[in-house]
Amino acid sequence: MRRGLPFVLVAAAALCCVPLPVLAGDQSPADWLQRMTSSLHSESYQGTFVLQREDRLDAIRVVHAAENGGYRERLETLTGTHREIVRSVDRLSALKGARAAAGEGAGGAPHWPAGAPVFLLEHHDQYALEDMGVDRVAGLECRMILARARDMLRYSHRYCLHTATALPLLSELYDGHGALLERLAFTDLERLDEVAETALEATREDAEHVEVRADHGHKKPDWDEQTGMDGWGFANLPDGFTAIAASERRVGDDQDSLRHFVLSDGLASVSVYIEKASGEQMFEGTTRAGATHGAARSIAGHQVTAVGDVPQATVRGVLDAVVHHPGN
Repeated sequence: MRRGLPFVLVAAAALCCVPLPVLAGDQSPADWLQRMTSSLHSESYQGTFVLQREDRLDAIRVVHAAENGGYRERLETLTGTHREIVRSVDRLSALKGARAAAGEGAGGAPHWPAGAPVFLLEHHDQYALEDMGVDRVAGLECRMILARARDMLRYSHRYCLHTATALPLLSELYDGHGALLERLAFTDLERLDEVAETALEATREDAEHVEVRADHGHKKPDWDEQTGMDGWGFANLPDGFTAIAASERRVGDDQDSLRHFVLSDGLASVSVYIEKASGEQMFEGTTRAGATHGAARSIAGHQVTAVGDVPQATVRGVLDAVVHHPGN
């Protein structure tokens, strides 16, 4: 039996969309996905989206300004507890798919695959990519692209990409049994040629300000193919996953290092954090919040934590793949 998104979901998607004729020069599903990751850093817009996670539904207003490959944005919840987030992400961090902790969770920023290295899909076949035709979301025409997981180590992804810009008007995650884990859908979206500075300014004193910059306290990692970064690396990662980014910064009064690795299979990503810890600071076990799983264990006097929008088995597999080479 083929594992991944059940046939019934594929059939339903086909019924709700109008198939387009196959024309010479039509973009492949991989081309559409690559356009999507580019559009998230090149398009400015404002709109409202609905974020569904399990039994929770949130409506969020967003103003997004693309700037030099990075972006600034202001997000404001329209349902539940009022939250306002003003976020700035530089070009390098945006390309690496940086996420800020304050922007995650219910009422936070959308979980776009920002900077997803779609080219990695060429090196494995863990997803079956399908063009499901055209549909409409928020009154705009979009192309439905399905990335159906072939195994249980990743989720299936479905997007409806604006035909003019490839912005994801709809984004969905499904587990290996076809159950919807997360849906993000715009109810209205307006492209902007310019974004007024006032539109990006906080309107409340309790607004959360998040700045993600690669040069803030970070140093360029010294990476060795054999020993990794400062002796930390990976061996026997889950199929399809590879390390795509590494950074290191000093934290605390004693200036200990916090190492951060990003691993990806082209669509899904897992972050691994490594920091010195001892005693009660140590935690071992697993956690879950919707589609996001986390796992932690101790290695050589360090707390090692893996977290990502992937199944628990994948997070555990990444965590088990972390290796330390003493003396490096």
